[in-house]
Order: sequence, then structure tokens, then C-alpha cells
Amino acid sequence: GRRARPRIRDNQPAARAETILLVGSELGSTWGFAATLHAALTEAGQSVHTAPMSTFAPNRYVRANRIVVLASTYGDGDAPTSAKGFLDRLEALDQAPDAAVAVLGFGDRSFPAYCAFAGAVAAAAEAKGWPELLPFETIDRQSPQDFARWGRALGRALGIELELAHQPVLPVTEKLTLVSRRDYGVEVQAPTAILRFAMPRATIWQRLTGRGFARFAAGDLLGIVPEGSAVPRFYSLASGDRDGFIEIVVKKHLGGLCSGQLTTLEPGDHVSAFLRRNPGFRAGQDRAPLILIGAGTGIGPLAGFVRANARRRPVHLFFGMRHLDSDFLYGEEFSIWQTAGRLQRLVTAVSRGARPHYVQDALRAEGEEVARLVRNGARVMVCGGRDMAAGVAHALADILAPVGLTLVGLKAEGRYVEDVY
Repeated sequence: GRRARPRIRDNQPAARAETILLVGSELGSTWGFAATLHAALTEAGQSVHTAPMSTFAPNRYVRANRIVVLASTYGDGDAPTSAKGFLDRLEALDQAPDAAVAVLGFGDRSFPAYCAFAGAVAAAAEAKGWPELLPFETIDRQSPQDFARWGRALGRALGIELELAHQPVLPVTEKLTLVSRRDYGVEVQAPTAILRFAMPRATIWQRLTGRGFARFAAGDLLGIVPEGSAVPRFYSLASGDRDGFIEIVVKKHLGGLCSGQLTTLEPGDHVSAFLRRNPGFRAGQDRAPLILIGAGTGIGPLAGFVRANARRRPVHLFFGMRHLDSDFLYGEEFSIWQTAGRLQRLVTAVSRGARPHYVQDALRAEGEEVARLVRNGARVMVCGGRDMAAGVAHALADILAPVGLTLVGLKAEGRYVEDVY
């Protein structure tokens, strides 16, 4: 969103710029790299226009000698918010732009879909016959060193000295105090905790503008900067501001810096955190049924949606876990919420035990009812790991095909959304 962009100084009109920088960003960090590159090129005497990838319009770049694309990846290889429609616009061109292109991807190498969208952009550019300024490169985990190395290569291609000294600018953080924790999964060597923090006191300005933690909803993101790192980690919120607390679900990962620190917190301990809106993963206010599908820590925001369902919207929850005894996160609350009418139906899938099955198996078993709900306007929301989300997507495609529905169509209508990691 525009709020996550830094101010780009000396941003020239597209029609007068020699260099076009196009940015695809979801949470705003790629805009920071673009601002650093824009400033360095401007200082080197270039006229530069920086804009979202979604504004791609080669016919406006009448003086451009080069186009540089800086792109992150959203979810499992999708376009980030500010890059929506870019690939369609490129595909629709009769011929590639004359100005040579360089594509730089940003991501985290620990994820399977590392820089997948940027890679798709580079492949599409090559297929279109777009002249190449530099080979496709990637930046892992916002590495300033990788960015500086790539910048020197860009400088050589342009015949100028180009030193990119990027310092990631973190949002202003607030101190959160842990008030309670509930532990799960210890018996099966998968320690997981529901962490609840007190709401920080909002200033009058924050209450008026909705900044800070004055207004937020389940599904928004809590950014935490772990000690010893400049890169924040994001956790989906399981609560909204009306609940009066901030809650996340964290699983300790082997070697995980942030998860390791969070899972050692005790009540009274503090963390530095900030809020990131995530408008693409909100339950919404309408009365259409919700089908919530999650596994493991992905249950967090889904539990938050159920908790907030005071209007008793029909909610059907499919929850996958390893062991019923050790991993049934929010088990007690779900029973209370069912009695209160906030949760109409809960279907669990246990992957370890006498009859192992996964959440996608539970969906197939309820296929007829799922198809009926979706045909009647239900919205599907999926949260959890990439492998789970891929299995769920495959199962839903099979379930919906007989009634003439597709996931592509549901996504276009905003009725199939994912928050995967």
C-alpha cells in the first residue's frame, strides 16, 4: 500500500526519465531498496522515474534507455500487491520495449517459492524478446551486501560508478508485554505457544488516525524484530483491537532466531513489535458463509475470525493437526464458540495416530457439503504451510469441478484467499 512506501525524492515524470524503476512489493521493504537505487542513480546524473509495477506502460517511457524491475513474491509465487496486472500487460504488448530490462528478485531462500514471481517476470521478458540489461538476480533476506554487489554490476552496465549502501528502515516499534502463554506440542518435539500480549496505550493521535495498535483485526500481521537481526519476522494476528489484547501463535523452528526467542518468553517479558495491515486476508462484514481451512499455527487468524463472529455468520472450520492430545490449539475456545453460535461446524484432521489423515482429506470427505456452500456464495480462507495449502487447493479443485467452479474464478471474485508461509 501507499502507506508502506518511502517518499521518493526527485521522482521524474515517466515521459522524461532515462531510467524507469518498477517496484513489486507486498509489505513495503522492496520500496526501500528502490528508494536507495533511485537516490544513487539520481546522484550519478540519471533522470529516474520510480513507480509500482502495476502502472507498467511502455508507451509513456519515450526517453527511457533502461527499465529495472525490483520484485518480491507474495505467498506461493503470486504477484505482490503493487505488481498486480504486470504480467498481463507485458503479455498484451505487440512487441517488447526497446529499453533493455534488468529484473531483481527479493525473497527468503528458506521458502520453496523463493523469488518465484520475479523469476516469472524474467522468463516472460525473455519469451517476449525483451533486450536484457543484466541477467536475472536475486536478493536473499534483504541482504545489503547482495544488493551492493548487484548495484556494482548495474553500474558497470551503465558505465558509471554505482555504490548502493542500503540501510533497511524499520517501522517505529512499540514495546509489548507478554501477559500469558499456553504451550502445546512439547510431548511430540514440536513446541508451539499461544502468546498473548497486553495492548499498548494508544496516543490520541493514534486513536484518531488508526496508526500503531489503535486499530487492527485478526489476519493483520505483527512484525517482530528479533535481537541480533535487522530483518523483521511477521506473524498473523489471532485477535483484533476489540478483544483488548494482541495474540499470536508461534512454533519453535530448529535454528529459528525469532521463534526461538519468542518461545522462551515468560509473562512480564517484552518484545519490540509493530503492526502491518493485511487487508487481503480479512473475513469481511457480509453474511456469506465462511469456510476456514488451516493447519498447525495457521489456526491463529482463523481462530481470531471465529472469536470476532458476534453476528453469528455461518462459519465452517477445517483444522489439521498432528496429535489431538498435544496440538489441539484453541480446543477449549472452539467448544465455547460453538455453543455461542460463533462457530457452526468444526472438522478436525489428525495426521499422526491410528487413522492418519490431513485437512485436505477432511475436505474431500465433506466434498458435497463444501461444494454446496461455495455454490451458494461461501468464501474460502486458507492459512498455514505451503504444502498444506497446495494439497487443499488440489482437493478443492477436484471438489468444485463437478459444479462448474474453479479456484481461478473464486480468486477473481475474492472468494478464495490464502495466507501461506
